[in-house]
Amino acid sequence: MLSSVLDSPPMNPFLDLVRFTPNEKRYYRRSVVPTVAFLAVMALAAWLVREHRADAPFALLAGIALLPVLPMGWMLKVYIDYFVACDEWEKLVEVYGICLGVLLVGMAYFALGLLGLFRLVVLDGALLAYGMLPAVMLAYSLGKVFGRWRHG
Repeated sequence: MLSSVLDSPPMNPFLDLVRFTPNEKRYYRRSVVPTVAFLAVMALAAWLVREHRADAPFALLAGIALLPVLPMGWMLKVYIDYFVACDEWEKLVEVYGICLGVLLVGMAYFALGLLGLFRLVVLDGALLAYGMLPAVMLAYSLGKVFGRWRHG
């Protein structure tokens, strides 16, 4: 045990940001297909809704518009499997990322809401709703980088 610690390379917070554990490599490999599926389904749904908006019933259009939720759910399942397989250090880094991501985006959306409430800006609710998950994921990634740096 001690020899493995002595044989391991010294911690470098900058290199450790791009070094992945085997569990992370597996997660990134498994997330490729649901990500590509999301992009394809999103493009198809946008095209179908645009082409059939005038003649298709609302329920069908709503179902088509919500199809991209399925591959996104698949992606979240891949993430949950990754998180369950994490060791304690990886889980600590993940929790840092999740916490910071949700808190930062929550505060940003709260600030935007205050500006909208006092009619200082006009907000597009559809754009805000669509941007919520990507904003959380981006902030989560930055929080994960901070967690790795802090607990590397």
